Amino acid sequence: MPPRKTPASRPDGAPPPGTAPDQAGERKAGTVQSVEITLSILDGIAQNNGLVRVNELARQLGITKARVSRHLQTLLGLGLVARGPQEGYTFGWKLLQLGRAALQDNTLVEIARPHLLRLRDEINQTVVLSVPSTQGSVVVACVESLDITPVTVRIASLLAPPLSPAGRLTQAYSPTAGKRKANALKHWPGFHAEYEIDTGRGFGGLAVPVLDARNSLVAAVSIVAPASALQPHPSSAMVQALNECVAAIRECYLG
Repeated sequence: MPPRKTPASRPDGAPPPGTAPDQAGERKAGTVQSVEITLSILDGIAQNNGLVRVNELARQLGITKARVSRHLQTLLGLGLVARGPQEGYTFGWKLLQLGRAALQDNTLVEIARPHLLRLRDEINQTVVLSVPSTQGSVVVACVESLDITPVTVRIASLLAPPLSPAGRLTQAYSPTAGKRKANALKHWPGFHAEYEIDTGRGFGGLAVPVLDARNSLVAAVSIVAPASALQPHPSSAMVQALNECVAAIRECYLG
């Protein structure tokens, strides 16, 4: 007797030939329900000021903690959620990447762009604007140098500590940094910029934080340049130009 063949799925989404309608309906219903639970979890994090525990989500969604935990493990693996303090969960770096990429023309970027361009023209190096996330700093704007082969940093790229200066600033100014804050930075604020001569592949960078009135991190402006342009350390003229750019952005954005 020949082996029984498994019916292939149809591209139009209809159940494959020989599949019982109730089985196809159960699979479709399960998929839709999983998506709904995922969206409800993300919405729950948003409604709880960006941090929520498993038992709170289970109570809000009306499902078991075990089921919530299974969904959270999947979302953790995808980078859509991250573990927060006190056994809570917060938005993951991947979700922040997608959100920042979708909103790259937001108010902060619009305000910052002319100042980033002015800084680029003054130092002829690539200038980057990034915003904090749980895993580091996410790029929302990049103004490339005018060189024939400029340094390019993609929008939504993650600048992660410990090598990235912007990533270290994000780590240091995190509300949950605690004792790690003093150890996160190598040069700021005494040098008036955080820098790394070579973050990999012969390129380095220096960054300055954009802080609000409460000394919380809003963004970071970074200069990305060949390591040779930063040795033995970034020039005072480059650091001054970077700080003037940040001051201008802060004044326009925060008033």
